[in-house]
Amino acid sequence: MLCVLNPGAGGGLALRRWPRIAAALQGCGITWQLLAERDPPVGRQVADRLAADDAGQFAAVVGIGGDGTHSAILNAMMQLQNSGARPSLPPYALLPLGTGNDIAKSFNIRMRDAFFTGDIRRAVAAIRYGADYALDLGRIGDVYFVDALTIGLDSTVLREHNRHKRELEKIPFLRRLVRGNLLYTWCAGVRLLRHHPLRAEIRVDGRLWYAGPLLNLVVNNTRVYGGEFVLCPDAYANDGLLELVLFTGHTDYLAKYLLSFRTHPRQIQQMADRLSHCASTVQGRRFQIKLSREELAQYDGEELPSAACFDVEVVPRAICLRLPAEPA
Repeated sequence: MLCVLNPGAGGGLALRRWPRIAAALQGCGITWQLLAERDPPVGRQVADRLAADDAGQFAAVVGIGGDGTHSAILNAMMQLQNSGARPSLPPYALLPLGTGNDIAKSFNIRMRDAFFTGDIRRAVAAIRYGADYALDLGRIGDVYFVDALTIGLDSTVLREHNRHKRELEKIPFLRRLVRGNLLYTWCAGVRLLRHHPLRAEIRVDGRLWYAGPLLNLVVNNTRVYGGEFVLCPDAYANDGLLELVLFTGHTDYLAKYLLSFRTHPRQIQQMADRLSHCASTVQGRRFQIKLSREELAQYDGEELPSAACFDVEVVPRAICLRLPAEPA
């Protein structure tokens, strides 16, 4: 197995958990090679290693980190395949040790290690004994995403969050006090008051689907978005389709999110659709989005340059994802 660990993931959590992961790997009879350098980025490390002559020996690639780590590794693997350097890719297994872990939550993979609960063994055992899942990926340009792509308010909030996070890193006391969901909630509240809708035209599989105001847009591949929200309860990441969720104004934005917490009962989540008539959802293989002005976008927590036109499509069965077969 090729294990790829991001030492900065989860504020160093991935690195601290590695000894226990290694012990679980050994207990499952798994041999591995480890990539865990801070430089170059994990994507480049994976591409270089898989391009080597002996890379065919790896039965799977194991990503250890958060959503950004998994996105970088899978993008590197797909680019390698597209270049012809590796016509076929090994299965991918993920050990979620980041902040949000949206991808893992969609597949009920956890890495808790508390007094009453220990999920490391189950997650590690999936590498050898798990079931293979034909995972779709979303694509915009030459970039692939596993979880979601957003355009509008959510992307602006992410940029604001990343900016404040970099500033707080310089102040140790505040860095420990204002972080995670608290920092993100603060940034969301500030941007929500300042962000205004723009005009949009959206085509789904070549047909005009919507023309009107747009405050925020989410293109979902997996079920869980933003760590805690289920905007598309019936989303499947192996059906060859993406789900687009449109928010036209502030009211439907707040209603949809407040009622879409994944911990809510299903009946409460469904109230979002009944109370927010402007928030619309549609499935498709390709979305072409034209805006009245340039707007920010992000994929799997990574910022994209501002643009006025976006062309998003699904890549069906792009990656073989190795999932736990053992019940949680």
